[in-house]
Amino acid sequence: MSLYKAEADAEWLEERRRHRLSLIQQQRPQRLRDTGDLHPDVAAWGARLLTGTAGNLLLGGPTGSGKTWAAWEVLERAVAAGFEGRIMFAASAEWRDTIAPPVDRARLDQMRQADVLGLDDLGAGRVNEWELECLLGVVDDRWANGRPVVTTSNAQSLRATLGERIASRLADGATVVILDGADRRRSR
Repeated sequence: MSLYKAEADAEWLEERRRHRLSLIQQQRPQRLRDTGDLHPDVAAWGARLLTGTAGNLLLGGPTGSGKTWAAWEVLERAVAAGFEGRIMFAASAEWRDTIAPPVDRARLDQMRQADVLGLDDLGAGRVNEWELECLLGVVDDRWANGRPVVTTSNAQSLRATLGERIASRLADGATVVILDGADRRRSR
């Protein structure tokens, strides 16, 4: 390979990385763009994402403890470091909109196929049988194909909230981090 070709390839890859980083920064909610320290276990999960060895990431803790911020932050940092995979992030309301009749099957398929899927506030509010059935389809497909899910939840027990089958698949090989502390929103 010529030096010119190698330089052109490196330049193209850097431009692609900057473009992907810009896209995730645009998708990241405005209130979650603050800088801060990422929990070391979450940062380590992000490093494993770059090597293709990251399992699921489960972020738990009380309201306002920084779970959603940490999920966005670790994914943005991974893209900045060169992660090439497709990331999809869905807040609780987006999930419910997707599965409300008529079900958005194309979006469910995107959730199954994304290289990383973020599900924010999983189990927030009342979870009915229909939601569990749809969620199991997505989680099971991702588990079977080794595609990581980043989950944030206030639930005391995902098993009690989501059932044994979903919780087992989310917990299999997962990095579990419980964030605590005062409600960060109250300090604004």
